[in-house]
Amino acid sequence: MKTVVIHMNTLSHSDLLQVCQQCMGSQLDEQCRRALDAWWHEERERSSPCIETILARSDTDWTRDIHEHRAYRHAWYDELADRVSVQEYAMFMLENRAFPAFLLLVEKTLHAQICDRGRAAVRRNIDDEQVPAPHADLMRRLMRAIKARAGDVPLASYPSLVDRTLVFYYGYFCDPWHLVGSLCAMEVLANYRMTKMDAGLRRLGFDPADLEFIRVHLDCDESHAREWTDDVIVPSVRESPQLRKPIAEGIAACLETSARYLDDLCARASGSWTSRWRST
Repeated sequence: MKTVVIHMNTLSHSDLLQVCQQCMGSQLDEQCRRALDAWWHEERERSSPCIETILARSDTDWTRDIHEHRAYRHAWYDELADRVSVQEYAMFMLENRAFPAFLLLVEKTLHAQICDRGRAAVRRNIDDEQVPAPHADLMRRLMRAIKARAGDVPLASYPSLVDRTLVFYYGYFCDPWHLVGSLCAMEVLANYRMTKMDAGLRRLGFDPADLEFIRVHLDCDESHAREWTDDVIVPSVRESPQLRKPIAEGIAACLETSARYLDDLCARASGSWTSRWRST
């Protein structure tokens, strides 16, 4: 695995996100690794109440914590289902272009597993990414359909979107057990989100053939979420209790950054957004 070296005197969080995106599949240089650690130090402080709440509960109850968090049934998903235009829908999807490939994230956690049950669950998740076709291909089909309908739309980079995405890069480059927590939270959040996305795309008249990515994930996300908890987290923490902290931090960071990001999307949809973002 080669190391990608990028020389910068200073790294804004947006710059750091771009570097992380370029370095997927390789390694960060020391400067960028320190910058990512510094970002996480700031984010951990912001997420600390949620981290403490999760750590105070048994790991067998963490799914309930995710369901109870405001990110789970956020008002933005009702906007997607019932109100947003195809152009607003396209902005939401395309602005997430820096999000790391899901399969690479899951593969990263496989190498960290410490028990057979966890390894088997992660391998099932990886295998499912190819059924009934590679999910990345299904997503590309959906994105092509959305772009064709929406045309050119203004895209933005703004702090809450950057933070929400850096959570997963931090886990990938710095702590695979933090990534386990974030992926678990993302999978638990996914079913409600996908249901609302499906409703919105159907309302906007998209061809059912273009929505196969959504249908596939409505079928598999719930079981994947259960496996992250029951087959990866619980047995791993039982074998190595010190893993509780990074996993809980990953869950909390995913929830808190997601909620702030969804707040901004609601504000933009209502026309109350300030000029904290820049079009790209």
